[in-house]
Amino acid sequence: MDMEILRDYLPEARELLEKAQEDSLRLEADPGNDEILASVFRAFHTLKGGAGFLDADHLVDWTHHLEDLLDKLRSHSLPVTPIMIDTILKGLDVIDGMLRELAQGDNPEPGPADLGRVIQDLAAGRLPVAGIPTAAPTAEPGAASAPIACADTDAILLARQQRTGDGRTGIYVERLPERGADHPTGKADEITEEEFEATLDALYGNRAPGLVDSAEAACAAGDEISEDEFEKVLDALYGDKAPGIADAPALRRDPPPGPLLDPVSAAGDPPPQLHGVMPPDPAPTPTAVLAPPKAAAVTAPEAAETTLRVDAVRLDAVMNQVGELVLLRNRLASAVGSLDAENEDMARIAREMDLTVNDIQNTVMRLRMQPCKRLFQQLPRVVRDVSRQLGKEVKLVIEGEDVEIDKTVVDALSGPMTHLVRNSLDHGIEGPDERAAAGKPRTATLRVAAVHLGDKVRIEVSDDGKGIDRQFVTQKAIDKGVISAEQAARLSEQETLELIFRPGFSTKDRATDLSGRGVGMDVVKETARKLRGRLDLQTRLGQGTSIAMEFPLTLAVLPVLYLRLRRDIYAMPVSSIESLIDVNETRMHRLNGRTVYRIDGAQVTPVVDLGAMLHHKPLVPGSESIEGVLTDRGLFIVSEVLGNEDSVVKPIDFLADQNWYQGATISGKGSVVLILDPSALIAAAIADMEGAA
Repeated sequence: MDMEILRDYLPEARELLEKAQEDSLRLEADPGNDEILASVFRAFHTLKGGAGFLDADHLVDWTHHLEDLLDKLRSHSLPVTPIMIDTILKGLDVIDGMLRELAQGDNPEPGPADLGRVIQDLAAGRLPVAGIPTAAPTAEPGAASAPIACADTDAILLARQQRTGDGRTGIYVERLPERGADHPTGKADEITEEEFEATLDALYGNRAPGLVDSAEAACAAGDEISEDEFEKVLDALYGDKAPGIADAPALRRDPPPGPLLDPVSAAGDPPPQLHGVMPPDPAPTPTAVLAPPKAAAVTAPEAAETTLRVDAVRLDAVMNQVGELVLLRNRLASAVGSLDAENEDMARIAREMDLTVNDIQNTVMRLRMQPCKRLFQQLPRVVRDVSRQLGKEVKLVIEGEDVEIDKTVVDALSGPMTHLVRNSLDHGIEGPDERAAAGKPRTATLRVAAVHLGDKVRIEVSDDGKGIDRQFVTQKAIDKGVISAEQAARLSEQETLELIFRPGFSTKDRATDLSGRGVGMDVVKETARKLRGRLDLQTRLGQGTSIAMEFPLTLAVLPVLYLRLRRDIYAMPVSSIESLIDVNETRMHRLNGRTVYRIDGAQVTPVVDLGAMLHHKPLVPGSESIEGVLTDRGLFIVSEVLGNEDSVVKPIDFLADQNWYQGATISGKGSVVLILDPSALIAAAIADMEGAA
């Protein structure tokens, strides 16, 4: 296996695989779209070609079978049906597994034998599909006509469908006196009306033209053919060309057969272009034009000039270097600001350095940005499979595919997004009958959207299902031992909803392959925390639920606010801060064992004394200076707010997974500063208050 070819092949193969899955789902909604059929066919063909260079024989064989099936579909020899789409999608899953084996340096194992036989049988027309009985496959468009031989006679009837000069289509039938003989002349060419009717019955039976019975129907008694005879039939159909490659520039679907044609030219003339027997269409369908090979050759260099595939490791290394440059810029600005005498030259250099580093930082950040389409493209398949499994009717609406976000977020959110969608399908959306009884449309709407919010991106999954019953969630949490009855009594409405994110919690009594293990939503919460994001859960009983995640545009550089707690300096992400307030002692109250702060006439929020949390010694108002930092989760009491600065987050590997810090950074003065995690601190503070109560 050539490792250099493998490095180039794998990224392209994954893109082809994603494109093939997306097109297959589009094909199910638009089965007559020749452009989509050709796109899926090309994907399998390209995958097969690259696998051949790597000597991955099992991958070559697997893609070849799928390519055969797609060739029959794109030539309209077989109709596109749900069972076809199911089989293609399962075949894509097998290819995905084979690509993972290749990525590990292993030669892929053979695909599942049962699925492989299904693919081959479908391509051969041997399995029942919608509207087509289990019979011999219909003739392919563009293929030469094949003789129908009867076992009990020496004669051969040659039938073909062809177009007349006025555009109509008919059946032309001629009889050959014996196999292999020259084309007869004179009255031997004529056939009786009974023979013509028998030929039509052999072609169509008693159904409309386009639905062909098995080959045995053409004869008084069916008989098996030998391998040599079968090879001759293939030669008659395709000659020395591969199936699906036609000399004609386009493949068309013809209208139902018209009147019988007059006899055609003599035996030595080349036969006219032939068209396969197709089901009649109420309206003409688009023409699928086979692109000339030279067209691809002309456009390829242009793509090569404008696109450069770069290893993500190299990109990460560049981003790390830019981060170090940001730290040096901060230290330079701090050093210039601390000079005793003002130096205009140094100040100007510091300003120019700041602008230049900002430009470099923004440029490199854009290199890491990827559209959310990469994150969303797997969801139509998930919705399709799960909704069918649950017997629900669901319409998926995707918005904001072009919104860009950091590559790290896109890579990390693949699993959580699947969990959110499956959770909505299983728990939130009702069945069609239940929705109809509630006065809702039978088809539910599941919306997935990405929106820019300044320096953040909001990704939302919402449905118009039954919503979340808070009392039901609370009772389930008590029954499963997640919380006690006393704790449940002190929970706010929002905290009750957030119980669904607790590890091991599920509203299902029995686990299934979709849900019930209490893992999925916990994964969503943990991923959001690690990516410095925040979760927002909103629900209305009987109307639906919305779960939104907000993430910074980039994770490489983090704007922070520096805080002083007595003599220590800490930092807090600016993205989590709503405002700074002067703390008024008269607005602090005790409620259900918790200390809360009244922000206005109606809103109260938990209070977290960082002195008590980090120094085990509460800050004393009056004798110590205090200021408040208001976040979306609570009010933090600190000694002093110092100012904000862009920072580069360094992980703290020696701490436990569950801790109160997002990482560390180096301040402009060169000191190491810990970056606080507001969500973790709030959760720990509430747990301490409940324990003390």
